[in-house]
Amino acid sequence: MGRLFKRGLLGLVIAGLAFWTMMPAAALPGELVNFKQLLPFVDLKLPGWEMEDKPSGTTMKHQHIQMSEAKTSYRAGDKTLNIVILDFLGQTMPWLAMLPQMEMESSEEYLRTTTVGDFKALENYKFKDKHGELNISVADRFWVKVEGGGIDNTEPLKAAAQQMDLKKLATLAK
Repeated sequence: MGRLFKRGLLGLVIAGLAFWTMMPAAALPGELVNFKQLLPFVDLKLPGWEMEDKPSGTTMKHQHIQMSEAKTSYRAGDKTLNIVILDFLGQTMPWLAMLPQMEMESSEEYLRTTTVGDFKALENYKFKDKHGELNISVADRFWVKVEGGGIDNTEPLKAAAQQMDLKKLATLAK
């Protein structure tokens, strides 16, 4: 049951992304935020973690596809933490806001909606793999993904997300 639900949820997200990529460029009201403006949001000082890669990013505009991405990764012994921020098409993406409050737990993983600050998020953790994800919708525009490997729970992901100035990121959506 859990896998079917998760596949359905993933299908909803992919369908939403596909819809936005097919829109004519003239229909896009927002300006894409350049990756350089997103870099400070992934450049964090996380206690106990060492930054592996200097924050990097890309802004791409090609016909109907526009996207900016900023990312970096951290390490603490065998544990890894990756942070990615996406601005897709300079357009709102209310996919996460549309999700109802939900929770699913199985012997393999759990998946639940939660909040980080004032922003809706989807939290997922796989017990056997010791892998977790926290996907945050900021201002129905930016997709913030905090992903960890070799972790015992999602607390390191939440701690990293709490270090991010998501309210300031939300101001870039205007």
